[in-house]
Amino acid sequence: MKTKASLADKVLPKPVQDAIERTIEPHIYERASGIGVCSTKTAKERRQHIRATVATLWQLGSKIQKLESLSPKHIALLTAHWDQEGMSPEFLHNRLSVLRTLAGWMGKRNLVGDLGDYFAKARTQRTTATEVDKSWKGKEIDVEAIIARATQIDERLGVMIALMDRFGLRVKEAIEFRPAQALVDGGTAIEVFAGTKGGKLRRVPVETDQQRETLAWARDVVAQGRVKRVRWPELTWKKAQSRFYNTIQRKLGIAKAQLGVTMHGLRHGYGQRGYEKVAGVPSPIVHANASNGGGNGTVGESSSGGEGSVGGESSGPSGTRSRPLEPPAGLTREKHREASMAVSRWLGHGRVDVTAAYYGTYGHAFRRSRRNE
Repeated sequence: MKTKASLADKVLPKPVQDAIERTIEPHIYERASGIGVCSTKTAKERRQHIRATVATLWQLGSKIQKLESLSPKHIALLTAHWDQEGMSPEFLHNRLSVLRTLAGWMGKRNLVGDLGDYFAKARTQRTTATEVDKSWKGKEIDVEAIIARATQIDERLGVMIALMDRFGLRVKEAIEFRPAQALVDGGTAIEVFAGTKGGKLRRVPVETDQQRETLAWARDVVAQGRVKRVRWPELTWKKAQSRFYNTIQRKLGIAKAQLGVTMHGLRHGYGQRGYEKVAGVPSPIVHANASNGGGNGTVGESSSGGEGSVGGESSGPSGTRSRPLEPPAGLTREKHREASMAVSRWLGHGRVDVTAAYYGTYGHAFRRSRRNE
């Protein structure tokens, strides 16, 4: 299949593309902090962003020949164009972050300003709290039926999906999972290390018979091959990833446009169950749906409420704001934070506020209760 030409390939002469490569190649795998190396995915995205940025400048009439020619006026031209085009807050954050990293590589640290130097605050507020339940249960998808169908197609595929559901693993973590080496702490937890983002190790509790049965199943399947990972023994990681996505989309219909869910929805479900296990009450998004009569109602505000926050209001049928969503009786600020910290740790995140992306927030409800104490 022929690869679609990028904007840079269409717009930039080859000597300009080659000049870009010469500048970025020595640094492309460096982390922004300058310590350690970034992932292949991050390096690929950086290259794409930088090439597209230069191509955009050419379209705007500023035909620079090399990255070293970038100046503050070019950044101002780009940001004004992106603002006028209505690019998303996520796009604006990502592009300026990459440009800032690029400026550091070239020793031009004052080249790129802060977001506020180019955009109104409202333009750069990112949605961090989910407003809909993206879990498979929330979309009324039978996880066990999907796992059974996947197992009939390919047993290793069934194991991968089961691991994602039972332990909140990412796709790559499930494909690269090594069950024989995973159990720690006397069998009460697993260590997830292969395929994690940034190589960051984490521990996930093993507490249910279903989890233990899934680990035993994974060990049995892996024992049949020479490779100690769950992935297909004859495939590299990249080819295994391709087979995984092709199979789940074509044979299981797991795609946003088909069943209305993605594989990441299993992590949402795991996070919601983990929150309820620790907090003793449903997660904000589940509680909101119950309060709205079972519909996929909205929870929280568009921007983050800060670390450990639980913020926002519920929406009425027309999408207008109604009364603030109140936490369930008995849920304290401290218990909410404890649950969110646990979920963040089990999912492999370093920040508590990230959990709002998995199960919503309660807005400023706890802040109000604190003021009233």
